[in-house]
Amino acid sequence: MNRARVLYLDVPFENESGGDKNRSRFLFDALRESFATDLALIGSEGTPGKPAWTRFQPVAILATLPAPFPRPASTPAFPPADREKFLQLLRANRYDLVFCRFTIAWELLELIAAVAPSTAVVVDVDMVSSRLVALTWAAHRSFKKRWFLFEKWKLQRFERNLFGKPWLFLFTNSTELADVRDLVAPQPAPGVFELLPNIMPRLAEPAAERQPVILFFGSLDSSANVDGFQFLVDEVLPHIEADLKRHGVMIHIAGKNPPAAFAERLRAIGTDRVKLVGPVDSIERAIAESQFVLLPLRIASGTRTRILEAAAVGRAVVTTSIGAEGLDLGDTVFIGDNAEALAVHTRKLLENRSLAEDAGRRLRERSTALYAASNVAVDLAAKLEKFLQRQKGGAA
Repeated sequence: MNRARVLYLDVPFENESGGDKNRSRFLFDALRESFATDLALIGSEGTPGKPAWTRFQPVAILATLPAPFPRPASTPAFPPADREKFLQLLRANRYDLVFCRFTIAWELLELIAAVAPSTAVVVDVDMVSSRLVALTWAAHRSFKKRWFLFEKWKLQRFERNLFGKPWLFLFTNSTELADVRDLVAPQPAPGVFELLPNIMPRLAEPAAERQPVILFFGSLDSSANVDGFQFLVDEVLPHIEADLKRHGVMIHIAGKNPPAAFAERLRAIGTDRVKLVGPVDSIERAIAESQFVLLPLRIASGTRTRILEAAAVGRAVVTTSIGAEGLDLGDTVFIGDNAEALAVHTRKLLENRSLAEDAGRRLRERSTALYAASNVAVDLAAKLEKFLQRQKGGAA
């Protein structure tokens, strides 16, 4: 039996870090397991000093140009030569399916109908960008932050068009999937919307002793984490600083690209209980060395892969409702939606180490059962096979 031919479109991911890159690696490996899959990379060739790939040679590297007005910034244009390169790729290989991460290749996906109308298109939405931008604007309304307002308008208009396409859209968050269905409900929407959860990384717990540390981590220059840091130090910290001192515990802020404003803010408030660590060699080790993870997030989209990373090494998590949204974790995470509630959970875990250890163990067990990569890979293959059959039926 011939396997379906798939073209996977993504930005460089193999040697990059972060939860979104973990999903990219998972998707590419899962596609290769079930289909004859080629890889095409979009944009740069990865972080300077790191190759964009080591295991697999991409069939194409496609350059991008800034998004033309009024398209949102997340949907770049492509030079004519690269558009033609993509069209030649489609003609030469006769792919059954083109699978794209996020909406970065929107302009290329629209070309498919012209030269390969029988080719199925799948977009891994993962995060609904308009929601992320709208939440950022709602939290920080000001003339200085007006870009988020304009981008929200552009994204909402773009997404109404996007989700009306006859493509398969994969979401990680059931709440956002329902919101998108409501968005397109007034119009006949030929698109297919499915849930494909994020995976728990397959990590062995590093051999590390727990340190007197609570960990906040992530890509520190994202709007979600900038707001989370501000919420943590300005509103949550005053409620728990005395408890941190009494127990001899620090809060570490770890992750790449910390804004200069983080260090400036910590100097301004004069606390000795929060340390800006910045990039670390191994985030898995940093998590394993912590007592537990604190993610006071008010801005988010998709699902928090950081919770699943914490689960992979058995560490308890204190977060908000939106921080845990889209993950079926029950009472294995501690939820608080204001500074006082987050402080209560944090204080409870500081005072009861065995409670933190038990919660981390239960979180790992539940996440393993629900979000193991092998189970999600089987689910992905089944959804794609079903969509391919639907596409063939429509073409007939």
